[in-house]
Amino acid sequence: MSLFLDKIIPLFVYPVGFAVLAGLACLFAFALGRRRKAAVLVTVATLYLWMAATPLVALMLINSLEEQYPVVSIDTLPNADVAIVLGGISVQSQQSNPYPDLKAGADRILHAVRLLKAGKVKRILVSSGRPVSQIDSRSEAVVIAGFLREFGASDADIVLEREARNTRENAVNSLAVMREKEFSSVLLVTSALHMPRAAAVFRKAGVTFTPVSIDTLSSSIEARSVFAFLPNSRALDYSTQAIKEWIGLMVYWLRGWA
Repeated sequence: MSLFLDKIIPLFVYPVGFAVLAGLACLFAFALGRRRKAAVLVTVATLYLWMAATPLVALMLINSLEEQYPVVSIDTLPNADVAIVLGGISVQSQQSNPYPDLKAGADRILHAVRLLKAGKVKRILVSSGRPVSQIDSRSEAVVIAGFLREFGASDADIVLEREARNTRENAVNSLAVMREKEFSSVLLVTSALHMPRAAAVFRKAGVTFTPVSIDTLSSSIEARSVFAFLPNSRALDYSTQAIKEWIGLMVYWLRGWA
């Protein structure tokens, strides 16, 4: 049931999934001779898909999340025992590519090393387990640790939490590691888009932290010309990511996790 709520239902709320579902419903209504209902379904689906694919709407949705915790200069941050870096930002190595790939959000890794080299933190705690779709793979925390080393961190700088499968488990498991390692102060590093949900969950779990946002999407959206109203695939992707985060916040709130 948890997987159904987290992964399946939202697919039909995202613009593309909703459009496909509405299209199928339209065909069914048309087959039953209910042309008016079919026309309404097509109109609603088209408008939703078009709006979500425009840079203007994408920027509004992205800003509604990223502006809650804007990126700040490292110089303004307090010193802390540890920087907690959340996963979901890499792809495991495969036969066709023996090197792990970095996905969107990989700035989290580089920023954690910046914090370490600036003397803002003493250690980096990576929290991420095995992807649900890759049960036989190694923990993503191990993969991210490899990237941290490539960027200049040492083994002694890195602490791994290898079991978390979602943001709530990131918080609960990281708190357990903090208590074990006697870390009392935290810089929480994640993407600006994800920070509102992460902050709510970590706060609910009882973790005291300073949010450190990075990896903004709004800076790459141009919405100040006539093209702001013309649909494109990148804007659609950004809108979908923002909708995903808002759905995640709602689901976590309903479960008492945020």
